[in-house]
Amino acid sequence: MSASPNRQAVVVGLFVLTAVGILTGGILTIGDLNDTFTKKLTVTAVFDEVNGLQEGDNIWFSGVKVGIVKDLAFQEGSRVLIEMKVDRKASEFIREDSLAKIGSDGLIGNKIVVLYGGTPGAPHLEDGDVLLTEPAVSSEALMAMLQENNTNLLAITTDLKDISGKIAKGEGTVGKLLMDETLYTNVNGTVTTLGVASTNAQNATGSLSAFAGKLNKEGSLPNQIVTDKTTYPAITGAVAKLNDASTSASEMMAGIAKGAANPNTPIGTLVNDEPAGADLKKTLANLSEGTVLLNQDLEALQHNFLTRPYFKKKERAAKKAEAQAKRDAKNAE
Repeated sequence: MSASPNRQAVVVGLFVLTAVGILTGGILTIGDLNDTFTKKLTVTAVFDEVNGLQEGDNIWFSGVKVGIVKDLAFQEGSRVLIEMKVDRKASEFIREDSLAKIGSDGLIGNKIVVLYGGTPGAPHLEDGDVLLTEPAVSSEALMAMLQENNTNLLAITTDLKDISGKIAKGEGTVGKLLMDETLYTNVNGTVTTLGVASTNAQNATGSLSAFAGKLNKEGSLPNQIVTDKTTYPAITGAVAKLNDASTSASEMMAGIAKGAANPNTPIGTLVNDEPAGADLKKTLANLSEGTVLLNQDLEALQHNFLTRPYFKKKERAAKKAEAQAKRDAKNAE
């Protein structure tokens, strides 16, 4: 009977010890107190604003937890000194010129310290290093920014609504263009005209290109005009002579006009004196009639027995000369 209380005490002791072990393991696992047994180094960073960061919050590097916030202390100028415990194994991959900033674990999660950046060739993090910091954006500033953006978005939406309403009513240039068929037709015609003008401009450009090609082609007239030192002076001289001839013709026409205006000159008499003009016409008619009579007389002489031998002799001489010319041409070949 005396052994029963001792055995009961042993069972209770084992139960209590087991419970304490389970409780200790749970606390170490859930509370991350196992970090206490990991070798760490201490680094610091100074922030102007920590946005609710507390002791025990996590430190992340490349999305991996590498330590915890050990302590926070105020400094002069309302700045906050953060003391951080960083795993020594992870510190081998963190450079001493890395930056630290305040972030959050998710959109509304706990605050964390994020380490990032660093020069690949720089020394790795050592115990006692002071990290440079980047100003953190507070949730209040973020909300104010979102509120300002919402206000601007509302103003833009209101303006777009007003503009679309005016367009639907046919107001303004765009509204008239969409609603007025006549204006649309005019604009469409203008665009067509511009298209034709663009095509003509392209054709003109092609012609200019072809002309430029001819200028560069040796032996062509445009190339000779541009490059030959003798062709251009010849053309210039010809143009000068044409100008002189035009000037002389103008002076002659001016003289004729001046003479025609004076009734005392022969041409003036012909132009202004009607009887003289009639006499001249009569004289020309008589000359024409005399020419006809002369041709008739010559025809009669050719058939007269007295002059017929002369005309036959003349005809034989002409045929002989023609035959001799043919023989000469044949010998020349």
